[in-house]
Amino acid sequence: MRTVNTSVAALAAGLLAMSAPAFAGTKDRVEALEAAVAQLQAASPAALNSNARIDRLDAEVRSLTGRVEELTHELEQTRARLDSVSAALAGGAPVSPDSGPVNLTGPSASSDPIADQIARTGGAASAGPAGGATVGAMGGVSLPADPEAAYAYASNFLLTSDYANAEKAFSAFLQAHPSHPRAADARFRLGEVQLAASKNAEAADTFIAFIRAYPNSARGAEAYLKLGTAFSRLDQSSEACKVFRTLKSKYPTAPSAVLQRTDVEMARINCK
Repeated sequence: MRTVNTSVAALAAGLLAMSAPAFAGTKDRVEALEAAVAQLQAASPAALNSNARIDRLDAEVRSLTGRVEELTHELEQTRARLDSVSAALAGGAPVSPDSGPVNLTGPSASSDPIADQIARTGGAASAGPAGGATVGAMGGVSLPADPEAAYAYASNFLLTSDYANAEKAFSAFLQAHPSHPRAADARFRLGEVQLAASKNAEAADTFIAFIRAYPNSARGAEAYLKLGTAFSRLDQSSEACKVFRTLKSKYPTAPSAVLQRTDVEMARINCK
């Protein structure tokens, strides 16, 4: 009997020994599968976050695409206005897309062809600010009724470099008080504000209106300098050089700072 039990025990031991590698292999596979599942579970939040980021990027791309389309439209309008002003300086008959027909044609009878062309409009520009702005469109500012107070109110925006409200306030002043003695200063400041805000086509319109309305202004040389600067910033070097040359011939005794700045601008765009 003892011999039989010993044999059974030996057989069992042998079977266990034979099956041990199989059990060990199965255990390894199970552990590998568990590890893979754990990795997938750990990666799921990252994958979800990646999808969320992709969705956000898609939304940003769509937004940027829309903005590019808006800027393209604005650029086309600016080019149209610039072509209008450039044609005026060249003696053509331009039509501004924003402010209606502008008649700056006519033969030149003096050494200042630009002023001659501008003067062919039939009088001073007193119907309002350049660009056709109206008081009703100038939200965000509340102009005092008194002209001097209104001018001071508009000027205060310059102290804080609030160009947007300064432009609205000076435009509103010109609309409300086109014949006031401060109107010349207001129009000049309006052009400066537009230059500071990189609204170069509007600034060109404004300084042309200033030269037209105030041909004998003490700030005439400055107006020509800023008009030429506006053209230069709009990559219209030919028109800019024409304006700068006219400034130097018409205002040889202009303040030295103006003449020096004119020379700098001419050198920068290689005026011949």
